[in-house]
Amino acid sequence: MSDSTDAPHHRYFRAKQGRWRGKIRFELTDPRGLRASSVRWADKWSFRSTSLASRLSGLVLRTTVDYASGGDRNEVLHTTRVSNFGVPVYRSAETFFLEDDGRSFRIEGREAFFPFLKWTVWTGSGEVATDHDGASYRIPVFGLTMEQETRMTADGLEITQRTSFTRADILLKWQRPLRAAAAEVK
Repeated sequence: MSDSTDAPHHRYFRAKQGRWRGKIRFELTDPRGLRASSVRWADKWSFRSTSLASRLSGLVLRTTVDYASGGDRNEVLHTTRVSNFGVPVYRSAETFFLEDDGRSFRIEGREAFFPFLKWTVWTGSGEVATDHDGASYRIPVFGLTMEQETRMTADGLEITQRTSFTRADILLKWQRPLRAAAAEVK
């Protein structure tokens, strides 16, 4: 286990501690490719309906980053909620395990989509930039790999998520600190 809490990944996650919120702009970038792909029909529908919801109502992403409760053990807790017209449509909870090299991390998560009848367990990975202001993630989604890039800017945390057929852009704004115990996804 790395002893250096000054390593880039510690600095990155420590700076993100708290509650964040932003709107999601999601689009299908290759509808024909998606139609011809081996992605399950239900997952294709999820991509299409997310794109439509993004254009019509503005999906809202709320997330928490809890570095304080486990950073000294190289663990960061993270939650995500996406809502449409105030109704939750996606929930996830992850633990980031910070690796000894000072930049890499492994993610173990669970997620559920509305109506939240089944939770799916997944694993991902990533690394923090040497300047600790951005990170790259590889996260499974509907049998594809989503590449996520983050970068701190003067406006907030800019996030770009891409798969072979989609792109999402999100600008998260810091909202407030976490209470003593991080909220759990319910």
